[in-house]
Amino acid sequence: MSCRLPLLLFALAPATLLAESAQPSIGYTGAPTDHGGQNCSRCHNSFGPANSDPTGSLTVQVQNYTSAQQNIVVTINHPTASRWGFQMTIREVSDETLEAGTFSDVSGMPFQVVCDDGSQFGSQPPCTATTTRQFTEHVNAPRTAAGAGFSWTIPWTPPPNEVGRLHVYVAAVAADGDGTDQGDRVYTKEITISSSGSCSIPNPPQLRTVVNGASFQPPISSNAMISVLGLDFQVSGYRRSVGLGDLENNDTTFPTVLGCVAIEVTGPGITQPVRIPIAYVQQDQINAQLPEFTGTGPVTLTVLLNPDQENQFKSDLATLTAQQAFAPAFFIVPNSTTIAAQIANTSIPVADPTLVPGGQPAKPGQIVTLYGTGFGDTNPLIQAGELAPGAAPLVNPITVTVGTTTVPASDILYAGASPGSITGLYQFNVQLPASTPSGNVPITISIGGFQTQSKLTIPVQ
Repeated sequence: MSCRLPLLLFALAPATLLAESAQPSIGYTGAPTDHGGQNCSRCHNSFGPANSDPTGSLTVQVQNYTSAQQNIVVTINHPTASRWGFQMTIREVSDETLEAGTFSDVSGMPFQVVCDDGSQFGSQPPCTATTTRQFTEHVNAPRTAAGAGFSWTIPWTPPPNEVGRLHVYVAAVAADGDGTDQGDRVYTKEITISSSGSCSIPNPPQLRTVVNGASFQPPISSNAMISVLGLDFQVSGYRRSVGLGDLENNDTTFPTVLGCVAIEVTGPGITQPVRIPIAYVQQDQINAQLPEFTGTGPVTLTVLLNPDQENQFKSDLATLTAQQAFAPAFFIVPNSTTIAAQIANTSIPVADPTLVPGGQPAKPGQIVTLYGTGFGDTNPLIQAGELAPGAAPLVNPITVTVGTTTVPASDILYAGASPGSITGLYQFNVQLPASTPSGNVPITISIGGFQTQSKLTIPVQ
């Protein structure tokens, strides 16, 4: 009742067909990371690909998730079919290789749960750290009168923590019951569900300080990335990063609520609190992006947990007095003074390989890409939280110094928003001077009278 693996010996075909009716090969739901996104029409294709015959149908009743278990109902119909099969899996949109939640077996029901252990049919639960992906599927594909259809009701327990949007993948077969994969129709569904907003962070947040998200120093500016430091922003040990399953507005904008955390700010030109885009949350740190301010002046900030719910907590109000026109800062490799950089147009980090696996020094005359925040407006101006769709150069000029050499403007090949990234991340494609010496070479960038951190370097050899 599901797609058999290809290239089986002809002599084994009858036994395999019986096995498929009893228990299908796993990984044919249409999930893109399983068998290249194939579904059961890989084999059951007499009438074309999935969903080719409009006289049949597949419905999947599933709700947006909370922490509570829900029943998912899968129903397959076709007016001439008399035997029925299905397979379902649920994945995180942010990482389709990760299973989301767990299915439950129910004794005596015509479905089962299997773990992806790399074999054709999988293994029985409980799933282990290496077999975490689950499928639920038919057992002994039910027979009915022609056209009666069939439904399965499967208990599903969502992830214990909110993980963004989920994809539900279901493939089902409406079979003619002759014991072959001919004469059958396949139907598929891909459904996206979201957290329904049930949050239960137990303690009020304790806000300690707000700093530049790259330098971890006080100066901040319009559109800059910031880090909010404190305690009880999340339960201990839980970390939440933005993924594809969190992006909003057709996957172009970072969310303003992440992991049941929100931040509201006011500032120059913003008199009423607005929620700002959030990129990361853990127990003692939140990474976010400030909005566009008009001018300079004080900024206020409040952290909200379980936002807009009856159990909402608010932190004390923080007033930030160091807001300025520019707050340029390099991102750095953790626990080092090495600037976050790559060999331009590659994914090779410019770093000591003992710090960053695969890292290597730059060469004199080579083009490197440096990353930072706090460099002000771009043209075109892209709003806070949006993904930069392409090149957006800085409005204001910069000066790049490598060692003691000022880099000519012609060797600053790009300075602006990092394409495809949140607008608070800036990148600089700079050709190193041919005279750059070997060793850990300092680099600074200046803009509008402000300069990046001193004593930060990249390795050159």
